[in-house]
Amino acid sequence: MTGHAANGQKVFGKRKEPHRVIIAKGDHVRSFTISPWIAGAATAIGVMLAVGYVGATAYLVLRDDIIHSSAERQAQMQLSYEDRIASLRSRIDQLTSRSVLERQSLEAQLEGVVARQQNLDTRQSRVAALLQKAAASGIRVAVGGPVPQTKPDVADPLLALDAELTGTGIGGTPEPIAITPELNLRGSQSETPAATVNRPAAAPAHQAALDGKTTLIETVNGNLQRMDREAHLALDVIAVTAERDAERISETVDKLGLQLAAAAPPQSDAPAKASGGPYVPLGATDFDARLERAERALAALDTLKTAARGIPFDRPVAGAPVSSSFGPRLDPFLGRMAMHTGTDFKAPRGASIRAPGPGTVVFSGRNGGYGKSVEIEHPSGVVTRFAHMSRILVKKGQTVTAREPIGRVGSTGRSTGPHLHYEVRMDDRPMNPTRFMDAGERIKPLLEN
Repeated sequence: MTGHAANGQKVFGKRKEPHRVIIAKGDHVRSFTISPWIAGAATAIGVMLAVGYVGATAYLVLRDDIIHSSAERQAQMQLSYEDRIASLRSRIDQLTSRSVLERQSLEAQLEGVVARQQNLDTRQSRVAALLQKAAASGIRVAVGGPVPQTKPDVADPLLALDAELTGTGIGGTPEPIAITPELNLRGSQSETPAATVNRPAAAPAHQAALDGKTTLIETVNGNLQRMDREAHLALDVIAVTAERDAERISETVDKLGLQLAAAAPPQSDAPAKASGGPYVPLGATDFDARLERAERALAALDTLKTAARGIPFDRPVAGAPVSSSFGPRLDPFLGRMAMHTGTDFKAPRGASIRAPGPGTVVFSGRNGGYGKSVEIEHPSGVVTRFAHMSRILVKKGQTVTAREPIGRVGSTGRSTGPHLHYEVRMDDRPMNPTRFMDAGERIKPLLEN
């Protein structure tokens, strides 16, 4: 190897003299010595930079679609985000608009509920006052019970009430009609809430609040409607009962041949007898009309009761049997047929004789064959006479009340033994006292209140 190199062959990186670079500029001359290793490295680096630049330039020129697809992808993402934002804004606007509309609707419904409450408050006071007046007149309306159910063969609730009110015979006391006239306008906790209206999906808390308010309003509205129906029903019960009682009193008094001058005709469009026609359910009427009808019926009933209380309906001697009736009979002294103008009550001497009705004593003393007797003129114009008394307890001109003691049973005058001879006269014409006492038994429950 040493010899071969010595023979003149060159080895890379081995030279006797290094490369020299001389730079001359005018009088100045510079020279540099460059190692072969440095020159080779610089050359390699330059070649590599040139190759990299050319390769990168070619890649960017040939793959321009990468930049284009990246831009499109970014644009699509931007459009997608914009669409999502627009959709969310639209949803928010819808929820806001619906919330405003529902709030306005709830406010309108609440205003309607408040107005109905105020109206029912006024009605409640009027119905309550009428119920008190009805109670004073003897019309009983039960509070708190269920409304009576309609019978299977009766389609109209008012006819069911009519059937409940019907008594046996004239003067029967009607059973209480179960109804709730106390109009508690704040609603009932036991009332079943109405079904909630289906609504679009919303935020759970917001929708729950709206559904709760809507359910509450629907429940209150249902309660108000029920209370309104109950108020109407109470007025109908009062009107029907008062009209029926007035009609019974009028019919009873008419059968006695008396006329109650202050009595008003029953408030009924149909005649009492020979009536008929197809069944037509009673339609809903205005509250004021119902109230006016009930008030008018109560006023007429009170007038009739006041007038009827002036008729002598009671028995003058309680529990005493009748020993001789009104009408033709054999005279106990002459043994011939004669007219008996009164009714005889067999009672022991000294038994109490009571006034059969209120009135004024128009005679008190001895009166021929009547012996010691008393005559009372009643507000109805009827005069009652009590004869054969052993003792008189009242004086002429004295005012007496019903069932007030006026004397004692005796046997004065034309009498065969202790008894009371009792007469009822109208325009000085004798009438059968038994008819008055029987009529009193029939309508007595109506006159006691």
